[in-house]
Amino acid sequence: MRQLPSVLLISTEQQRIVGSGSKMRALIGRLGVLIVITILFYVVPLHAAQGWKPMRPVAFIVGAGAGTSSIDLTARTLQRVWDENRAIGMPIVVINKPGASNNIAWSYLNERDKDGHSIAIGTTNLVSNPGMDAHAVGHRDITPLAVLFDDYIILLVRADSPLRSMADVRQRLIKDPGALSFGLSPGLGGGAHAASALVVKAFGVDASKGRYIPFKGASVAITAMIAGDIDIVSASTVNAPPFLASGRARAIGVIAPQRLSGSLAGVPTVREQGVNAEFTNWRAVIGPKGMRKEQVAFWVQALAVANKSDTWQSALLRNFWRENFLTGRAADAFLEKQASVFRALWAEIGVKK
Repeated sequence: MRQLPSVLLISTEQQRIVGSGSKMRALIGRLGVLIVITILFYVVPLHAAQGWKPMRPVAFIVGAGAGTSSIDLTARTLQRVWDENRAIGMPIVVINKPGASNNIAWSYLNERDKDGHSIAIGTTNLVSNPGMDAHAVGHRDITPLAVLFDDYIILLVRADSPLRSMADVRQRLIKDPGALSFGLSPGLGGGAHAASALVVKAFGVDASKGRYIPFKGASVAITAMIAGDIDIVSASTVNAPPFLASGRARAIGVIAPQRLSGSLAGVPTVREQGVNAEFTNWRAVIGPKGMRKEQVAFWVQALAVANKSDTWQSALLRNFWRENFLTGRAADAFLEKQASVFRALWAEIGVKK
């Protein structure tokens, strides 16, 4: 809280010395009003005293099912942080709109009132989908608010799978590029898809002939793998620990610059196993196209405060996320660069929906 100006602090003794006439009482009354106004200015948060702020519950839209992926986890973690610090002043309601590689969610975002009361989780699909579908919602069709963190992809197989390492995967795919099926979410064109295709390409195999099966959530894909419906799941690392701990799945590699910490410290990178593939996933928060500057400013500040909170920092560590907080021109430049990377990737790999 800012310190109040000392000129406005009038002691009882000072009032007695000045006198008790009617004029003086009127003066003191006016000074009392001034003091109250000044206190309100210094105590009330700036966003409440000036600029825009939410006036009703905020919709936080997620392109995956509830509890099925790191996309949903990202939104619900932010929801918890904002509930704790009361930075928004209104309830945050998570709305799950899975399907079509996040396009359903982002189309829904742009269909809602563009009054600052709707935001969504952004993923690599923002820059990859347009390269596969000219009608897909892309990063130029929304308002970027902040890039949050980098995420990594892990490759999982059933506990009893004959695939013990990346060498086993290579051997199968070199013989037949379509021999193994890769389950991924939230759909084709995202980080899990791109990471899988890069691995297949690194084997010297035609990645366009690979079998990539989309699911509405990573946990749905892993459950299908355990049931024997698919061979490998390509998913964000945060989805792996429960299935590994239960003994129902095994990790054969993580697509990351180096080994991760915690419960995944024993999982080798694919590069360690001779596979020259590296990929960084990421998460962002976005608004609908056409948000006003004051609305953008509010959400950027709210996200900056959340990023510094203990709850959020603990979540980054726990979920194997690496902080990469970007806003404004830095975020715009990041998205443009990522779009160029994915255009080149799809052109080189030849992967189409």
